[in-house]
Amino acid sequence: MEFVPARRVGINEIFVYLGSLVIFLALAFLVSLNWKALGSVGRILSILIPTIIMLVLGWLLRGSDSTYLKRGAQALWLGGCLLSGLTFWVIFYELDLMNLQELGPSDPWVLLGCLLATVLAGAGFIFLSSITQSITFHLWGSILLLSFIGWLGNIIPHFNHFYENLSLLLIGLIAGGLWLVLSEWLRVREKESLVWISQIFGALTILNFTSLLATDTYGFTWWQEIIMVVIAFLASIAFIVISVKKQSRIFLYCGAAFLLFIITYVNFEHFADKIGMPIALFITGVLLIGIGLGTGRLRRHIQVPK
Repeated sequence: MEFVPARRVGINEIFVYLGSLVIFLALAFLVSLNWKALGSVGRILSILIPTIIMLVLGWLLRGSDSTYLKRGAQALWLGGCLLSGLTFWVIFYELDLMNLQELGPSDPWVLLGCLLATVLAGAGFIFLSSITQSITFHLWGSILLLSFIGWLGNIIPHFNHFYENLSLLLIGLIAGGLWLVLSEWLRVREKESLVWISQIFGALTILNFTSLLATDTYGFTWWQEIIMVVIAFLASIAFIVISVKKQSRIFLYCGAAFLLFIITYVNFEHFADKIGMPIALFITGVLLIGIGLGTGRLRRHIQVPK
């Protein structure tokens, strides 16, 4: 498959984008200075109107034959999608629907705002497919995941810490798996320029969940921590192995980085006091060299489209 390089962004376009960003920041700064004086309705309108304008203009310009207007449509939709979550939150807050003092980010209305913003970003991802829209969709999807976990922690009574973490791990694996499924769907649809974003978010979601839960404390129940560490270790190895089959350097680098993190954590957490800090550092250095050489060898077996 040959990849046709996209037309480069000219210096004039860069100045236009920078100028638009400066104007946006100036307006945002003006609103923030007068936030309290605007009143409830004013605060809602100050963020709702720009969001609607950007989304409507982006939608209207999406079918233009002009490359400049198409890019402008993507930029407008990007800005509208990024602001949409904040818009929903401000509306819910000003209508006294949110209870941030007691619930904080785990408030169900925060979750609803994330969901609506993800839906909008998903629409942009479908109808205005580009790298920027894809990143926005993945960002809001990840924020939605974290908000969902926070909300879930408020409605479900606490139980055994180990099994709570296993439940979180399952959620993380499902979420990361969905990003990876999306990457394969994009590959089938021959949208190779967007595949790597879903791969990054999928790999980082799975590996972050496994690694963070492996470094959690489990009291005196040593076997629970061992299970979590083994899961994190196997997840890293799995991405390294799959990287060759899928021809993905993203999987290779993510797997290698988290493998090094897990091994270093176990080394310093459990063996540094027994073998001494210098020996622990020496072992870590050897592991760095080994993983670096192994990654370099595997990287040569992965073809990169040109």
